[in-house]
Amino acid sequence: MDDKKIEIIKREKEDYIDLSRSEAENHYKAEASKEVIKTERPKNVAINKVTDFFESKFFSWIFHYIKSRFGLRHKFQSYELESDKGIYKMEKSNNDGKDEITIALAADWATDTAESDIIGDLIEDKDPDYTIHLGDTYFVGMKEEMKINFLDDNCSWHRGASGSFAMLGNHEMYSRGISYFRDLLPTMGIFDKSINKYAGQKASYFCIENEHWRVICLDTGYNSVGIPLLEYIFKPKSEFRKEILKWLKDEVKIGEDKRGLIFMTHHQYCTAFEKEDEYVKPAEQLAELIGKDRPVIWIWGHEHRLTMFGKYSSENGIAAYGRCIGNGGMPIEFKNKILPDMDKKRNLILYDERVYTKIKGFDIGYNGFTIMSIKDKELTLEYFDIKDEKLITEKWTADNQTGEIDNMEFTVHSKDDGIIQLGIKN
Repeated sequence: MDDKKIEIIKREKEDYIDLSRSEAENHYKAEASKEVIKTERPKNVAINKVTDFFESKFFSWIFHYIKSRFGLRHKFQSYELESDKGIYKMEKSNNDGKDEITIALAADWATDTAESDIIGDLIEDKDPDYTIHLGDTYFVGMKEEMKINFLDDNCSWHRGASGSFAMLGNHEMYSRGISYFRDLLPTMGIFDKSINKYAGQKASYFCIENEHWRVICLDTGYNSVGIPLLEYIFKPKSEFRKEILKWLKDEVKIGEDKRGLIFMTHHQYCTAFEKEDEYVKPAEQLAELIGKDRPVIWIWGHEHRLTMFGKYSSENGIAAYGRCIGNGGMPIEFKNKILPDMDKKRNLILYDERVYTKIKGFDIGYNGFTIMSIKDKELTLEYFDIKDEKLITEKWTADNQTGEIDNMEFTVHSKDDGIIQLGIKN
């Protein structure tokens, strides 16, 4: 390829420090990060740095903010008219000599920083059968951001040989979900050997299963953004759309099936760190389908740190063992400390407070990712950091006759005092 003028996104991890969830600020930073240069971008090099906040791109930001935020959202895609119902049998793709199926998980990863490139490369080194991104393409999920993080030949997102999926977060909806549905999903999904390409992800929710476990990924992103300006007064609840609930009931038959359940969403069910930043409506909707007492594992992102909870139920929500893995690419800021008594109220058992570096006076934590391994009724979750250190291993078994799941092992490998353990509480 000859050198030519191309528009690139220029970012460093510093650009994300003290980033709010304000749609307006994220739109400004997305527009300000564009720069036209005469070069070809090398593979896995995040050469990006945002321009100063107040400069000549202010009016360009206003134009793109209005263009992106005001208008109809992309049509919500469902399986209602599809022969593909979004339920896939787990299949092994590699020849590593092991029997288990491996699924690599990363959340809040798509920042296009050097750190996210490292995480992408570490995931590739694990050679997983599947890869799943749990949402948030920064700053606003525009076309250029999708290309750089997921679509370009030199991007660092690794597609599992059996399949690769992307979930929907709130940042993709800052541009009304258009590029997520239009540009990204057609390149994802199950790998179809008959056509030697990924078959396309038909919707923002799906299920991967074997005889004992079901990994059910659900969309809390589409309803996470409300009417511009009014959303600051009336906070969206990130509830599931009716199409998802119908799919869970009629196709997944979640109320009848007794396999072990692993839910994944972008938004958190509970938190011990951010006041009034819990999204309990999805948990209440699930309780109407499976009851309040059936235990599940629930993995989410959105909150940018590694955090683990013992079994917790909101007043009308399901009983879940929560795992926040939103440390994939965003700088992990420790501005928010544990709220009074929230560690006890939410059954917080572990969180990562290790300092990786300092930026603009802020302590910044470690990025990381998770490898899920499933062999028959046995499930293993391994949590790694950006230095490829295995921090935690937990093992579970599922009873497909009763729906019960049992935690057979919980091991913290790291000896660093920054891995704060509060005790295992069921």
